[in-house]
Amino acid sequence: MRRASVLLLFFFCAASFAEKQTKTIQWVVVDFAPYYIMNDRYEGSGRDESVMKMIEKALPDYRFTHTLYPSSRAIHELSNPQNNYCMLSLYQNEHRKQHIAFSSHTSTIGLSPSIAIRKELIKALDLDPSKAISLKALLNEKHLALGVSMSRSFGKSIDDVINTNHDANIIFRPGSDTLASLTYMLSKKRIDILLGYPSEHYYLAHSMDFEDKLTQLTLTEAPKLSEGFIGCTNNEQGRQIISELDIALEKIAHTQDYHDILVRWLPDNLKPILEKRLKDRNESAAH
Repeated sequence: MRRASVLLLFFFCAASFAEKQTKTIQWVVVDFAPYYIMNDRYEGSGRDESVMKMIEKALPDYRFTHTLYPSSRAIHELSNPQNNYCMLSLYQNEHRKQHIAFSSHTSTIGLSPSIAIRKELIKALDLDPSKAISLKALLNEKHLALGVSMSRSFGKSIDDVINTNHDANIIFRPGSDTLASLTYMLSKKRIDILLGYPSEHYYLAHSMDFEDKLTQLTLTEAPKLSEGFIGCTNNEQGRQIISELDIALEKIAHTQDYHDILVRWLPDNLKPILEKRLKDRNESAAH
């Protein structure tokens, strides 16, 4: 009898240990500032990695690991059913939904694509930096030279402008660190405008000491907000983890810390725009 009790206790402890061992969330991370900042004076203060830390605090029963992949491989590894990965700030589309289980709640919310531009050029063209402007007009009427990272999508409307304006002066840059090299070209007047996301533009201008030279304009072709979701490998474990991550996202969504993270890597002139749109979004959801 005593031996049977010992065996039962052993199996109970083993089962509990195994359960704890399986309560692990494996994050995929990429070296892509300002979402993940790994190698400079702002290390650890990236937007996505900061949200990740908040989620981890909200799920104390889980253990977390972090696996670094190149941006080009991240979605492929996440989609592999033999893996059990999760990743922040993913756009949803029908193709991805076949291989990735997405959260119901957004993990990150930011402003949609914008253009970086030299401040002196804004004055020369008599543009109002507080108002959105048409990318198509800048290309076709102002005849500005646009820099774009090759093989990157910015949504259907903006992609259509780029792909259908064959006579426009558009410079596609391949390779790694394309935004950094294009930002340098922008500061040296080799291009006039640069397409990217507001936080990316601001981080690069800030880290390359071009803040006094460069600013940003929002685009009429872009939606008001860019929403990213958590995606996990679409298998039984991934779907189970997504439900837990949704609970964590709901916990942090309305905190001041979360709000501060979302606006952290925006220039002062764009912070109020995101704050207003976040407020409108929350009020609309409440109704």
